[in-house]
Amino acid sequence: MNREIVFYLKKIFQTMEKNLNKELEIIDLTSMQAHVLIYLYKNKNNIINQRDIEREFELTNPTVNGILNRLENKGFIKRVVSHIDARNKVISLTDKSVLLINNMKKSAEKMESKMTLGINKDELDIFYRVIKKMFDNVQGGM
Repeated sequence: MNREIVFYLKKIFQTMEKNLNKELEIIDLTSMQAHVLIYLYKNKNNIINQRDIEREFELTNPTVNGILNRLENKGFIKRVVSHIDARNKVISLTDKSVLLINNMKKSAEKMESKMTLGINKDELDIFYRVIKKMFDNVQGGM
């Protein structure tokens, strides 16, 4: 049995993260800030507050607060007091961040094309089924 799965998954992730950080450095964002923006974009039809982000990324309140402060200072998000619960602030994207996310989607598509070069549809279908099973297995604990 090949025991290099974790090694290659980690190397792929590190390489992708390195490439992402290089692209984001130009606009003074970190990959974590970008992941938060993408999460907000995917949930743009939902009411999202800081606690939702803490749960999604398994981060502490101070960490998420710092990320959100930086994103707000850079003009990527707005925080508005919730009309349902004044103790919460609803987080939404600005037009600036929507434009950025559209550009990031294009970069992600390029990266995926590069990663799947020379791999046919049947091989990809098998890969997706296997990687999903692996994910389900580790989600269940070891």
